Amino acid sequence: MEHEELIEKHLQNKLSSKERLEFKKLLESNPAFKKEVSLHTNLKKVVEHEDDTNFKNLIADLEKNTTQKQPNYSYTKWLIAASIALLFGLTYFLNTSQKISTDQLFAQNFEPYRNVVAPIVRSDNQQDDKTRAFMAYEKGEYEIAISLFTKLYSETKEPYYLFYKANALLKLERAKEAIPLLLEHLKTKDTLTKKTNWYLALAYIKLKEKKKAKELLKKVVDDKSYKSKEAKKLIDKFE
Repeated sequence: MEHEELIEKHLQNKLSSKERLEFKKLLESNPAFKKEVSLHTNLKKVVEHEDDTNFKNLIADLEKNTTQKQPNYSYTKWLIAASIALLFGLTYFLNTSQKISTDQLFAQNFEPYRNVVAPIVRSDNQQDDKTRAFMAYEKGEYEIAISLFTKLYSETKEPYYLFYKANALLKLERAKEAIPLLLEHLKTKDTLTKKTNWYLALAYIKLKEKKKAKELLKKVVDDKSYKSKEAKKLIDKFE
């Protein structure tokens, strides 16, 4: 296999077991190949970089490492591609990065709210639906918990079942289903209501509805309610 093709497959994480062995052997025994890998790797980072200034600086650094006496076709091809990306593609890369960062923001900030309604005593042999629901929730068996919370809310109309069902849905990345439950829970006045805006904001973040998320986060900050410090940090990331 040509070295260039081998490097490209390495960068795309598509090497077979046999090709990985060949790649490793070349990397250890062939200085020119090792340098080529380094150039391609750095250029890949350049193309993915969000900062215009750093992009140009890295291109300049790479130019210093090449010799004019022995021009490298592969390097030149990648440099042209990177330059085109700088000129025409930064908006695309920034938008793509924003979409990814939205998911990352959700993942970094979401954690199912702890069970404060029916703390589980491990020696307790009680097996009513409420106990089973919160046991499933604590064990991460969210589908079971969702089913039981649905049943229990239908029977009792206790608003905290809406809150915990929404948390379970968010954990399963089903934000669209969680939002109506959280909105309904906001109409109630139980001990968990002040925490609902935080989770509703995260649900909107997951769905990339930044305007709605930002409005809710500001409310969390203004009310100095649950997760107000975290909400302030998230707002700053939206600016």
